[in-house]
Amino acid sequence: MHLVVLLLGLIATALLSQSSHAIAADASQRCSAPSELVDDEPLLPAMAQHFKDHAPITILVIGGASTAGTAPDSAYPHFLELALRRRHPETSISVINRGVAGQTTEQMAARFAKDVYAHQPTLVVWETGTVDAVRGEDVNAFADALSNGIAALQDHKSEVMLMDMQYNPSTVSVINFQPYLDAMHQAATLQDVYMFQRFGIMKYWSEASIFDILDVPKEKRTTLARELYECLGERLAEAIDFAAR
Repeated sequence: MHLVVLLLGLIATALLSQSSHAIAADASQRCSAPSELVDDEPLLPAMAQHFKDHAPITILVIGGASTAGTAPDSAYPHFLELALRRRHPETSISVINRGVAGQTTEQMAARFAKDVYAHQPTLVVWETGTVDAVRGEDVNAFADALSNGIAALQDHKSEVMLMDMQYNPSTVSVINFQPYLDAMHQAATLQDVYMFQRFGIMKYWSEASIFDILDVPKEKRTTLARELYECLGERLAEAIDFAAR
């Protein structure tokens, strides 16, 4: 009798695991994006070696309100961790969320000593630029803060991936994001850093009607945000796998 119960438990666990994998695979397929928006040239050799050796990996995500999320289990760093663990079940992977709302790029960089270096992350994903654009910060000062921050992270032996702003048709009509996007992409090119094009991916999802970002009823916004961040976590995991190939 005990053996039957044990076997039934193992079967149930296996079915649940298959179901969760199927749900995740379905979500990943539903919110796919063109490869040119996900794949970038710089590689992540340290990440690649960790995956190859099944060595523990720590990824630290530092950013603003969209990184912090409304709850830890609804933010895209949480879904990134789930996606990477599913892709690399033999590797111990931890994703640390260090999102703080309302900070400029310079203010985020000032947190590195406390929030980043102490964890000695293999990879730092730096989401930034939104507050700078919203406040109309000097673009050259923004570019300098970004460049200096990237160099500081690299000096502390972390690989770096930049993430640009979120796309929303209603905000791009009133905020000029383009100079800040250009500065971010230029910094990534000059410093050989992987650029995760969240802005372009979300614009594609919006224009392809994968997500209806406009005119979302208030009662559906939390659900939409969770689905959107789950998809961002999937695409970010895809980008990391591509860079660590």
